[in-house]
Amino acid sequence: MKKILIIEDEANLANSLQMHISKLGLYSDVAYNGIDGIEKFLKLNPDLVLLDINLPEMNGWEVCKKIRELSNVNIIMMTARDGEIDEIHGLELGADDYIVKPFNINVLIARIKRALRIDNSHNYTYHDLTYNFTTMELSINNHVVSLSKRETQLLEYFIRNINVSLSREGLLLEIWGANSDFDERAVDTLVKRLRKKMDEYCVMIKTLRGIGYIFEEVSI
Repeated sequence: MKKILIIEDEANLANSLQMHISKLGLYSDVAYNGIDGIEKFLKLNPDLVLLDINLPEMNGWEVCKKIRELSNVNIIMMTARDGEIDEIHGLELGADDYIVKPFNINVLIARIKRALRIDNSHNYTYHDLTYNFTTMELSINNHVVSLSKRETQLLEYFIRNINVSLSREGLLLEIWGANSDFDERAVDTLVKRLRKKMDEYCVMIKTLRGIGYIFEEVSI
């Protein structure tokens, strides 16, 4: 799965970006200052960095320069500065693209898709498992796997939150909604059904004792 690092000190904007990125079936993480951004970059090894300029601790210019010394990763700079000189400076430091705030989120998403070469099929692929977010179709070893509506919802939520610990309570709320009469045992039953249909890929859904579940790209 493609990974995006968001280095942005505005929490509301960062949260909005994460929400839209998850709809692409991509994983994202956030750093709220420049120093944390460098540390998370080294740990995450992302495929794309969304980088603000006006950051605390270390500004975006310095972060961009440091990242470019370490990697050829795609960097899109986000800033309220709309001057041509700033844009040129960012590109000279190694940024691949530059977008001025406030921006249309659809424009940024289009630039992310272009940078990561994502087409409109929105596929998630891991070895011989493929899930198509457009058709909501799961295939394993080139065979289509029939999923119920709730099994599909659960799989999509797992994929969009890969490597994230998910509580039973949170999964219950996500799949059945706030006014459901079901309890957390329904989550366990649904997970059991999905695991069965995923064959050898069932090991990607790991139980976290006393917490819930986590979806991981483990060795198959």
